[in-house]
Amino acid sequence: MIKTFSLLANCKINIYLRILGRRNDGYHDLDSLFYPLPHPADHLDIVAHSGSGLTLRCCPRSLEKDENILHKTYEAFAAITGFRPGLKVFLRKGIPVGAGLGGGSSDAAAFLIFLNSMTRTNRLSLSKLLVLAAKIGADVPFFLFNRPARIGGTGDRITAVDLNLKDLYVLVVCPNIPISTAWAYQAWDEYGPYRKNKVPAFLTTRATKDNGAPFDLLVFSNSFEQVVFSAYPQLGRLKLEMMQKGAAGCVLSGSGSSLSAFFRDKDKAMQACFTLDRQNIPFYYNIL
Repeated sequence: MIKTFSLLANCKINIYLRILGRRNDGYHDLDSLFYPLPHPADHLDIVAHSGSGLTLRCCPRSLEKDENILHKTYEAFAAITGFRPGLKVFLRKGIPVGAGLGGGSSDAAAFLIFLNSMTRTNRLSLSKLLVLAAKIGADVPFFLFNRPARIGGTGDRITAVDLNLKDLYVLVVCPNIPISTAWAYQAWDEYGPYRKNKVPAFLTTRATKDNGAPFDLLVFSNSFEQVVFSAYPQLGRLKLEMMQKGAAGCVLSGSGSSLSAFFRDKDKAMQACFTLDRQNIPFYYNIL
C-alpha cells in the first residue's frame, strides 16, 4: 500500500554568534542564540511503499548525491533501529544552500522525526533521538525542538529561552553567494582570534535566575562577520544599506551569506524590500 506525506523544514537565523575557540578535536565551541523562522523553508514530499531503502530526488538536481544529509539520516536511523522502510523522497529546496540558515540540518531533523514516527517497535526516546541527531549534524538537535534557544559547545548544549520579538519585521536577505562553512571556520582560525573583536562575554546586563529570556538588551553580533566581510565586501555593504534603510539591527546568519535585518517600522521594512527588489537580491519577509 502506497502512502504519501508532506513535511515542512523551516530555517533558523543567528541573532548572536560568538566563536569561543577551536578545540583539540578540530571542532569549535560556540555561544549563540538560534531563532527559527518560517520563511524560507524546504519541502519534503515522501512516498512510502512496500519495498526498502531510500530513493532521493531533489530540486535542484545537484543535491542528488549519496552524501546528501537525508541519506545520512536514513542510514544512521536504520543502523540503530533496524528499520529500513521503502521511501521515495522529493526534496524541494527553498532555503538557499550556503546561506547559514541551517537548511540541511532542518531537513535532517524533519526526516528523523518522520522516521521515528513510522516505526512501531523500535521508536527512539527523545534523549536517544538527540544523541543520534548530534551525530548527523551539529545543528540538527536544535531543529528537533525548533524554538528559540541558547546554543553552547559544538551545538550539543541547547537551552530553550523565552524570547519575545513580537511585532518585529524580519527580512532574511539571501544574495546569491554560497559560502562554505568549512572555509569560514578555517578563515576564522587563521585570522579571527588575532583581530580586535572584543564583544561582551555575557549577553545580559545582569544574571537571570529563571528560564525567561536571558536578554535585557539584544546584541546583534557574529564572530564570522570580520572574516566573511573581508572576503565578500558586498555583504558588508549590504548590511550597511539595511541599517541606513532603518533596520534596528542587521546581522550575518551562521557563517553566511544571508543577513537578517530587523525592523520595528513596517513602512521602513517595505522600503528595504523595494530596495532589494530593485537590485534583484532575493529576500524573505517574516512578521514575528
